[in-house]
Formats: sequence, structure tokens, C-alpha cells
Amino acid sequence: MPLRSITFLLYFLGSSGAAIAFPMIGVVCYIVLYHVYPQTTWWGPYLDFLGIRYAFVCGLCLLIGTGLNLNRLPIGRRILHPTEWAMLAVFLCILLSATMAGQWSYRTDVFLDKMGKVFLFVLLMSHVVVTRNRLWQLTLVLTLMALYLGHEAKIAPPGAFRTSRLDGIGGPDFRESSGLAIHLFALMPFVVVVFQQKRLWLKVLAFLAGCYALNAVLLCRTRSAFMAGMVAGIMAIWYIPRRHRRWLILLLVCATIGGVILSDNWFWERMVTIFSSAEERDQSASMRFTLWGGAWRMIRFNPWGVGVGHFEQRIAEYVDRPEIEMRNAHNSFLLCAAEIGILGFIAYLAVLATAWHSLSCVSRMARTRLHDPDLFEMLVFANRLAIIVYMVAGLFVSRLYTEGAWWFLALPVCLERAVENEVRVLASEPLPEPALLTQDARLVTARA
Repeated sequence: MPLRSITFLLYFLGSSGAAIAFPMIGVVCYIVLYHVYPQTTWWGPYLDFLGIRYAFVCGLCLLIGTGLNLNRLPIGRRILHPTEWAMLAVFLCILLSATMAGQWSYRTDVFLDKMGKVFLFVLLMSHVVVTRNRLWQLTLVLTLMALYLGHEAKIAPPGAFRTSRLDGIGGPDFRESSGLAIHLFALMPFVVVVFQQKRLWLKVLAFLAGCYALNAVLLCRTRSAFMAGMVAGIMAIWYIPRRHRRWLILLLVCATIGGVILSDNWFWERMVTIFSSAEERDQSASMRFTLWGGAWRMIRFNPWGVGVGHFEQRIAEYVDRPEIEMRNAHNSFLLCAAEIGILGFIAYLAVLATAWHSLSCVSRMARTRLHDPDLFEMLVFANRLAIIVYMVAGLFVSRLYTEGAWWFLALPVCLERAVENEVRVLASEPLPEPALLTQDARLVTARA
């Protein structure tokens, strides 16, 4: 058995066991499993004889650990945040659509199993990652995972490229190049948070992670991710705390120059079709408009939804072009309304609205009530950009069932609880002695 297989197995068993006593270790292990996904690595098959469902075992240990340590977790005055209620509503709509549709398939089982796991993890994460230190640990892990995915893309064999685009890196959510590029763009703001720190080793780590991740994005050659990245870059200048704005603009300029240096002709030949090559653009647009029109008709005739995983199977019933079958919706919002119904779509919008509102509340609370709000403000900035990346890309590709996207929608809850915890601690501390009362002033006061 390769040394890498043995090392991973020891890490997995140790982290899963430690999660029972320290749930944060379980959160980290679960995130690592999501990105590494040993089932698709060369060393993973050596462990297949054990028959371990890695995410299930880790999640179960995390659930047990969270339950045992619940009285020690500072989750604040609310057991469930409005965003968490909205997420539960989405999951209930998923279950309702599956029963109302009257159809059941293998894809239904797969998506129900996946989304149940997704919502369970985000609820556990939002109750565990509720302090400044744990948020910082999460940021470091996301940066390391960006470095890992970027390195895997760098050493990917020629067989991993399909039509000059990188596929098959990481877990199932990254199986296609668009998924990998979108997720890496969502991770980059957290890499920026690490790079902004003063310690040299953190700057080196963030620099390497950023360079490798950017190179991986260029290898994916995905137009939807490119558009999402450009929008996020523009919005970053608006949402960054003002004191860091010049520094960020310089960083964006350097990243742009680096991207131009790392890119090749394959990348630019694909990107220019966004603005030129009218024939190819018209074909792509025509296909999407046809799918979106069919999705709209599907929603009108099935307000409760056609059921999870059934869009591709039934889209041919609602379009006029017989050659279109087994096609993805290429839009997260239409896919949501078509598969889990109008109620599910409203619940999904409620998740987005409450998460975005929480970020505004966290930013204002940290700025006005904390002595050192910089980390929280930068994490709010990173979280906003990650959501923007997924939402903009979701207009052109389907990211509704992507697990990483739900993490970033749950992260505002973690930030809000962490800030509330610090505010509560500060309120319980005794007031410090006034700084203006110098020793000479104390002597004068004593003599008087």
C-alpha cells in the first residue's frame, strides 16, 4: 500500500475520532475530504477494500461530537438563524417535490442523499465555527485547499483534458471544468484574507495558493467562471474596507498581469467567443434560450416541481427541438424552480436574502462594537465575493446542488454568531481605567 494511502487513512481515522471531543476537527476533516475526494485519486483505490464512506463516517462523528459538546458551544440566543430556517425550508421542498412528482429514479436517490448530507453539515458548521479563532482556522483550510486543487491541476496528466479543458480534479462537484473554476474563484477572496496578514509565512502560503489556483482556472478555460470572476473583481473594489482599497487594486492589477502571463492561446481563443465569433455565440445562446424557455414551461405546468434530478429527463417534453434531450438547465435559479417548485424557489431566494443581510449586520456590528474588527470585515468581504461568484456563474451553469455553494451561504451565520460572542464578552468585562488619567493627575487628585 502506498505511503500516501496510509497517511491519508491515519489522518482520516484520527480526525474523525477527535471530532467526537473537538467538533472543529471534524469540520476541517469534512472540508478536506470534499476537496481531496480519495475516490478519484490514484492512491484512493488501495483503500477500497475497507468499504469506508468517508464523508458519512466523518459527518457522523461530527454530529455526535456537536451533540456531546452542545452546551459548550457559544451559539448565542437563537438555536436556528433565519438563514438556517430558510435552508430547512429548501430541504423540505426538495422532499415535497420528490413525493409530489410521482416519479422516482436513481438520480432522485443520489440528490436526496447528497442534499441531506449538505444541509446537515452546514447546520453543524454554523453551530461549531462561531469564534474568531475557528473562523481563522476555516480560512486557512480553504486557502490550503485552493493550493491543493491548484497543484493537482498543475500536475494533471494529458488525459485529464477534454477539448483542451481540465476535467476530473477533486470531488464530484469539480468533475467538470466549470465547477472547478467557479469554486477556485470563490476560494480566492479567502486567500486574499490570508495574504493580508502580517506574518511572512502566511503571505508566502497565500501567494503560492493564489498562483496555483489562478493557473488552474486558466486551464479550465470556462467562460461562465471568467464572467463571474470579472464581476467579483469589480465588486471587490466596492466591498473592500476603504482602508484596504488601494492595496486591493494593486493586487488585482498584479493578478491580471500574472493571468496574462500564465494564459495560453487555448484560453484566449475560448474567451474571445464571449465578445466575438458571432456564429458560435449565437449557437450557444440559442441552445440556452431554448432550454430556458422549456424550463419556464416546465415551471408553469408543474408548480410543485418535477422532482429532484428529473429536469434532464423531462426537458425534451417542453421544447420544440427534438434533438434537445438529457440537457442541463444551465441556470441554477430556473433549475431550482423547475425541480423543487415555486415554494422551493422562494425558500432559495430567502436563503440568499437572509445570508446577504446577515453580512451587512456583521459588518456594521464589528465596525461599531469591536476593538479589532479587521478580520471580521475582511471575512465579510470574502464571503460576499464567494456568494457573488456562485450567483453570477449560476446564471449560466447549474450550481444548485453544489455543496461548496451552500457553505458560503451558511458562513454568514458563523460570522454573525462569532461577532455576537465577542460583543457579549466585551460587555461582561469591567471597564478599563481611563487612559487620560495620568500618574500626575492621580497624585493631584489624591492631594485634593
